[in-house]
Amino acid sequence: MTWFRKSGWHHAWIILAAACVLSIISRADSASFAVLVDPLADKFGWKRGEIGFAYSLAFLCSMPAMLVFGWLGDRLSARTLMLGASLMISGGTVMLGMIHELWHLYVIYGVFVGALGNAAFVVLIPVIITRWFHKKMGLALGIYWAGLGLGPVIFAPLFRWMIETRGWESAFMVIGTSFGVILLCFSWFIRTSPAEMGMTAYGAVEETAEQKKSSGPAISLRSVLAKRPVWLLMGCHHLGCAGHAVVLAHGVSMATHHGIPGLQAAGVLSTIAGVSIFSRFSFSLLTERFGGRTILSGAIFGQSLSILLLLFAHEVWHFYCFAVVFGLCYGGEMVGFPIINRQLFGPKAPLSSIFSFEMIGGSTGMALGGWIGGALFDHSGNYTSAIWVASCIGFLSIPLALWLPRHKHTPVAAAA
Repeated sequence: MTWFRKSGWHHAWIILAAACVLSIISRADSASFAVLVDPLADKFGWKRGEIGFAYSLAFLCSMPAMLVFGWLGDRLSARTLMLGASLMISGGTVMLGMIHELWHLYVIYGVFVGALGNAAFVVLIPVIITRWFHKKMGLALGIYWAGLGLGPVIFAPLFRWMIETRGWESAFMVIGTSFGVILLCFSWFIRTSPAEMGMTAYGAVEETAEQKKSSGPAISLRSVLAKRPVWLLMGCHHLGCAGHAVVLAHGVSMATHHGIPGLQAAGVLSTIAGVSIFSRFSFSLLTERFGGRTILSGAIFGQSLSILLLLFAHEVWHFYCFAVVFGLCYGGEMVGFPIINRQLFGPKAPLSSIFSFEMIGGSTGMALGGWIGGALFDHSGNYTSAIWVASCIGFLSIPLALWLPRHKHTPVAAAA
């Protein structure tokens, strides 16, 4: 740490590096869920709709946890919260290898991994980054979101390979233990804000007067919730996530349903995530420059339209072409919310709580999409209706994004 300060680097970059590692590892289970569907169906004979409900349940159970962590994140040390969440993710991942009944999957994946574990990292980390970076916030969040896209690239094929070579129980014992060590180590580096270390945010020294002038008085969560933008953002996140959750939870099964081998099908999910690294990074920069309404609307439109390519996918290369187009748009749909909040409500707003409400919209959308993809397959025997529904749901969110206030370079305390 001392060498880092003497070298002229700001501590914000250490926070960013730790945040990237934590997010990649903490979301590995949920990001790789699609590769678990077929092994679970083969091992236990469960229906895809039943398995998909576990994915939905994880997001439903995370909703109250996100509200709690958002509230606590504005009041307590984020490091303490993340250390506890790390233990939940590690223990839950190990216990996934011990399941024998369907309800075991629901409790362990839905409660331990999804709600008590993942929610803390999902809500707290992006907001912490906005607190540590006054300048280059878009760059920092772009790096963070791009790093998050590495998770499925690494873990989707790794999960599938370990399950096929080591067996279900052994694979999750190794993965869960390794996750625990990494999460606990990197959680120790996290600090809620620069003030916790007697520091200022990156770039804030040169712009202190301007920051004070533009930020305005502190505003309460009650006043924020009385305004239209936060509800529009919740709606956008809900519908956008519902659309892409069908693909993320069932995309691998869509490929195997057409006879694509398991590892090649897992590569489709990895390709989506890998391509999204570029859009996660670039769309964060674009959101900071041009605002949320323009960038969010474009990303949702591209995502919803590209889903229809799956109607024509039957060969391996079809699915990989879809993955490239979809990944570019999907990566841009989710990355702008922390920046938009900072632009609309200012740095003195309860940003963790605001983001937790928006993540509830996203969680309900992920829950809906994860369940509806499997349920429609069980009803029809194919994924055609699920593809149409996923695309249409996504298109419904575009009017909400266009209703957001126009972008202003200085944040306003109370956007109407």
